[in-house]
Order: sequence, then structure tokens, then C-alpha cells
Amino acid sequence: MTAPPRNPLEARPALVGDPGLNLALSRISFPATPTPATKTDLTLRRREWLLDVMEAQRALSEKATAIPRVRDLSSQDFLDSYYAPGRPLVIERAIEHWPALKRWTPDYLRRKIGDAPVEFQGGRAANPDYEIDGYSHKKVLPFGAYLDLITAGSGNDAYVTANNSAANRAALAPLERDLGFLDSYLTRAHGMMWIGPGGTFTPLHFDLTNNLIAQIVGRKRVILLPPSESARLHHGRHVFSAVRDLEDEARLALYPSAREARRFVVDLGPGDLLYSPIGWWHQVRARDFSVTITYTNFRWPNLGFETFPKD
Repeated sequence: MTAPPRNPLEARPALVGDPGLNLALSRISFPATPTPATKTDLTLRRREWLLDVMEAQRALSEKATAIPRVRDLSSQDFLDSYYAPGRPLVIERAIEHWPALKRWTPDYLRRKIGDAPVEFQGGRAANPDYEIDGYSHKKVLPFGAYLDLITAGSGNDAYVTANNSAANRAALAPLERDLGFLDSYLTRAHGMMWIGPGGTFTPLHFDLTNNLIAQIVGRKRVILLPPSESARLHHGRHVFSAVRDLEDEARLALYPSAREARRFVVDLGPGDLLYSPIGWWHQVRARDFSVTITYTNFRWPNLGFETFPKD
């Protein structure tokens, strides 16, 4: 056992050069060195300062901050200018030749898939944490019955999402022949399909992988925010923000710092590809009946999820 210090001055490093002042400060427990909590707070504040300064510097250039819309982007240019730097962009017309863009009406989908059972997220409207609790919302219907459900109107209560992809692989396989490949950016693996009515909504979150979002049918609005805005977005459980919806005034009243966060609005239509880098916050709202495919099988490493700190 270590012997106790002989006097108060030996219990902590000197604060100043005056021994008398050091003794006085030690008697009122003045912290000579930051406590672990103080160090953590200082580290976080310095990190947020650095992110704010970097974001303010990027804001000096519209080109540096905007989310560009491009065409005919080569593999190397995508890697050098977007994938490696983690910068979002929209690629137009890269999939305009895919038959799915013209064929995938609800009637066509019904003919191709028939009444094969499909898994979807149901009963979402009653639970604000429906994404976090997604496994408890799993439902199964014949595909025809599911189409009847979602084409009867709009809403957020029923949605085939990426989390249902493994269960739906066989049922949706007949649709693969209507898709092409994106060899400049991806390997030839399957993507994850989303099928839902207008009004479906994925709340504010970030992903643990880089994603390429292919809009096949319908329109979606995506709001993206850079990782540097994390301090304003009240990171909650797992990868989700407690703010949930940046277009909901009631949520913004609860979390006013989110109003100050730099955001980008991207409207996607049929044939658009959106590159959403790992760590970028985003929320997604469907404007009408839509089919979307998310790909994570890039030609380059995409393994951030493996080291994400768990709760």
C-alpha cells in the first residue's frame, strides 16, 4: 500500500509557483489537474470546435459543400472525388437503360411475383421507434395482398424495407432480370429492395456502411447532414437521432439545436443514384408509390460496421 502524502502539496502537482497559494488552493479542493470527467468534456468540446471550424471553412465554397448531380462518372473519378473523401453525390442516367424503370408498375409487379409471401414492416404508425424495434414489426402477406394494402392510399404503416431483404430474396428474385449492373462502382451482388406507398418515412439516422441508393419507381426526398453536425442532432439509440424528423416543427421545438444544423435536400426520381457515405445523417420520405434498391457491395472496402462501438 502506498503511504499517504506527507502534506497537502504532495497530494497534487503544483498549481502555480507560489507555495502559499498552492496550499490555500489545495485546502478548498481546487482541481490542480482536470478530473477524468473534465478531461472528457474538454476533449468533446475541442472535437466539436474542430468540426465546426472545418464545416465553416468548407462553407466558403459552394462547390465544396453542394451535393453535385453528375453524369457519366468513371470508376476512378467516383473513387477519388466521392467514395474515398466520403462526399455525397447524385449520379443521373446511369441506370436509365434498366428495363425496371419502365416495367415496374404495381400491375407488372403483381404479375411477376404473384402471391408469393413477402415480409414487411407493419403496424409502424403506433410506435415512434418502429425502425429501432423493426424486428417486432415483421409481418407476412401474399405479395398481391400487400400491394392491395399499400396502393389503397398513402401512409407509413406498411413498408418492405432493407431489413426484410433476406426473407424476401426468393419471392422478389423474378425481378432481378429487369435490373442491370453498375460495374464501375459495384460488384455483382444483390441489393436490398424497398417497396412502399407514398408517405413512408425513414427517420433521421446514419448508416454503418457506404450506400448507393438506386431510385427505380416513384420519387423520394432525402435530407442529408454531414457527420460534423452530430452534436446538434441528439444522437440517441444505436444510429438514430432523437430529433427523428427535421421537417416536423414539434420535434424541432423539442430539439432546437437541430434547426441550426447544415442540411442538404435531395429529390430523387426514377433513374437517380444517390451515394450516401458512411456517417452522413439522412432521413427519407417517399412522395408516391416507390421502389428503391440500396447497394452496399462497392468495389472498395466498406467495413465500418465491424468496428462500430456497441451500446
